[in-house]
Amino acid sequence: MSSLGTEGRRVLSREPVNAEAADEAFSSLITPAGQRFVRCHFPVPSLAPDPILRIDGAVTEQRQLSLRELRALPAVVQTVLTECAGNGRALLDPPVSGEQWSSRAVSTAQWTGVPLCNLVELRDTAVELVFTGADGGGFRRSLPRDVALDPSTLVAWEMNGAPIPPQFGGPVRLIVPGWYGMASVKWLTRIEAVETPFEGEFQSRRYVYGPGAPVTRMRVKSMFVGLLRHVRAGTPLRIGGLAWGGEGVRSVAVEIDGAPWPARLVGPALPHAWRRFELEWQPARPGRYSLVCRATDAGGASQPDEAEWNPLGYGNNAAQRAEVVAD
Repeated sequence: MSSLGTEGRRVLSREPVNAEAADEAFSSLITPAGQRFVRCHFPVPSLAPDPILRIDGAVTEQRQLSLRELRALPAVVQTVLTECAGNGRALLDPPVSGEQWSSRAVSTAQWTGVPLCNLVELRDTAVELVFTGADGGGFRRSLPRDVALDPSTLVAWEMNGAPIPPQFGGPVRLIVPGWYGMASVKWLTRIEAVETPFEGEFQSRRYVYGPGAPVTRMRVKSMFVGLLRHVRAGTPLRIGGLAWGGEGVRSVAVEIDGAPWPARLVGPALPHAWRRFELEWQPARPGRYSLVCRATDAGGASQPDEAEWNPLGYGNNAAQRAEVVAD
């Protein structure tokens, strides 16, 4: 943890290391490593600099690839947002157990790697791919066949143009755009194609909203960034923030005392990153103003007023509220 710095980040635990992103992390499209949120279920493993990735199970050809061999393959670079499924857990009422993330367990990075579909050829009988991490707790997760073979799903070895730091899953990790972070298995050592649905600890008993309701794609969400809470009446105020979701972002509205104002989406419109929104507003008179930011995704889903409570505290995408005082 000390190698990345902790200044500006709220540390939830040190062993295993868990920390929220720093304030500065939300001022740019790409989050620097030292400002990025960290999520580990178990202590960070010590791995060889050139680890072996095994690919087996219901595949037409079993393979063993070293990091050196992976890096020799044609690579792509994708800008991908990662959000912890428990982001916002600390805001639930009644409270639930688990790491008490507020709203900063989310970051965006540029990942370099090879599309998983270029590494495996599945038998017709394969229904899922199971991914195993090297951390001591035996973290394993599966993906449906179609998601695993989507060209955007990567086996990555670089983050922001440098080797992936160990705290973030290096030397090799999975990147699954659009899904909550638990799907992007870190310290990747094995990929196994299976012919029946996988039901491991982190698949069917954790990372579920309830029985038969697994956590999968990110729900649409938004947050204010750099909002001035004390202003002078009659002075223009720029309201801004970030919005994201597994289905992209179609629009963002800022509700001021209940009246919706459409915000502008600005900056790059990348398929798997967050979008910045802006609104120019002028408080006409002194007083307290209630603000709400609410994003809508490409499929028409919008953020709810209240979080959908569940026993494990996942997927809180309630619209964020703030108050501005004008003198």
